[in-house]
Amino acid sequence: MTINKSFGKDLIFPLPLLRRRPEKIHHVNKEVFLDGLAISAARVLDGRVGLDLTVELSREEVLVTGKVAASWSGECRRCIEEVSGQLELAVSEIFLSAEQFKNEVNFSFEDAFPFKEIEGEEVIDLEEVVRDSILLALPFSPLCSEECQGPDPQRFPTDTTMEKKSPEKDPRWAVLDQLKFDKDNSD
Repeated sequence: MTINKSFGKDLIFPLPLLRRRPEKIHHVNKEVFLDGLAISAARVLDGRVGLDLTVELSREEVLVTGKVAASWSGECRRCIEEVSGQLELAVSEIFLSAEQFKNEVNFSFEDAFPFKEIEGEEVIDLEEVVRDSILLALPFSPLCSEECQGPDPQRFPTDTTMEKKSPEKDPRWAVLDQLKFDKDNSD
């Protein structure tokens, strides 16, 4: 799979460059901005995500472990007031080459991410790992507190009286109301 080099370049690490370095463990401690980190009622503030990751190279695989952090905000599902929170997630993912995906017999494909290729060079792209972690952890329907009773009755009065109204008649059928039938029509 080929990806655009400028998109998400803060999270792309070329494997040849990582392998040339004498140390096999690399630390990634930075803040990145990712668009579209939102679900129904919650979103990451400004797309800002903090990373504190360790990238560990072995001969044929790359292990990424560490923490991903982000601040989120949304609407309380009961009172519709603004609610916010902080996510701090543990991440532990494996990246494998395409050949390893083909050769591994006892390995679940869902448990790993493939190396990607940019301009003929193998890279690991952490954007998918970070994006998946954040989106899966965002609250689907946030709640400001367990004691939340819903909207303030003074600001949002509710009408609890149920008046029984007769349904409005459709004017297209008004002609049928004028129709009269004989009660005894036995022919």
